[in-house]
Amino acid sequence: MTSAKLLIPIVLFASASPLCAWYKAKEIQIKPAKKYTIHQAFQNLVIAAYPLETEKKTLEIFDTKKLHESNYMPVLIVIENNNDFAISLNESDILLLDAEGEQESRIPFVNILLQISRKKSKNPYPDPSDLSNIKDQKMLADFERKAFGEKMIAPHDKDYGVVFYRLPVNGNLEGFRLYLPEISNVGNDEPLMFFEFELDGAER
Repeated sequence: MTSAKLLIPIVLFASASPLCAWYKAKEIQIKPAKKYTIHQAFQNLVIAAYPLETEKKTLEIFDTKKLHESNYMPVLIVIENNNDFAISLNESDILLLDAEGEQESRIPFVNILLQISRKKSKNPYPDPSDLSNIKDQKMLADFERKAFGEKMIAPHDKDYGVVFYRLPVNGNLEGFRLYLPEISNVGNDEPLMFFEFELDGAER
């Protein structure tokens, strides 16, 4: 009888543990750039965009509903470089243009995580840039791995990354465009022509 009683809390603990919600990293299934509905081919480059303007689409890549609930829109960008030279591009130069042509800069993923996964602190003035303030370090690692950041793409190679913006009202992308004005030839540091294409009409 004694041993049976001792097993009860252990069984309860084991059955309760799966109820805990933990962030799980998801692998991105990358397609060839031309396979995305939204893409542009120019200057021996193919650039595709896959905006995640719905909760369902956001959950394809990130294991948290808080991104969509907090009105953030990740955009997956895939670049294929078919040139004989390397190219460089920084996510800070990838802009979202609204229907009126106003520029909306990307939002650093760290800023987003400090909002949606911040630890509770007794300090009334926590350091907003302290990454230890992010509660879920697995989430931090996954966002860091997937963020576009600064890319240098070798000749005849491809790469991808996610850039974050504010979600347009009701997720309506009509009239919104992605603008990439700063793509450079690494060999001679000369800029290539800019890319600009509409985001409406993406895969649902």
